[in-house]
Amino acid sequence: MNEEYIAQTALDQMVGTDREQLLKAAIPYLPPKGQQVLSIYTKVRELSNTLAIFGSMDSRMEMCAASAPSTQPVEILDDIRRYCYGDSRKMLDQMVNMMAMVQMLKVMGESSEK
Repeated sequence: MNEEYIAQTALDQMVGTDREQLLKAAIPYLPPKGQQVLSIYTKVRELSNTLAIFGSMDSRMEMCAASAPSTQPVEILDDIRRYCYGDSRKMLDQMVNMMAMVQMLKVMGESSEK
């Protein structure tokens, strides 16, 4: 079976289910009142799951494991970028470019000192 990957954050993977994704995908096809009710329902389910997950100590450690101390800021921004679009993605791109420029200036400064 060929499954298509849907990009989700670690938190979304922990608190969401396939059923809730299905319900959220159906929202645009409902009348306005149905959209409102289903939107609230899915968000309340996610909140309930979030509260249940963070109520246990083991789950807190699961999310922390993703942020290893060796992770560089640029790698973190690149990872976060996968879940963004529009202005947020542009802002992250600018930050990565600025960090690359600073790194390049740093290297150039070090090579000129030698």
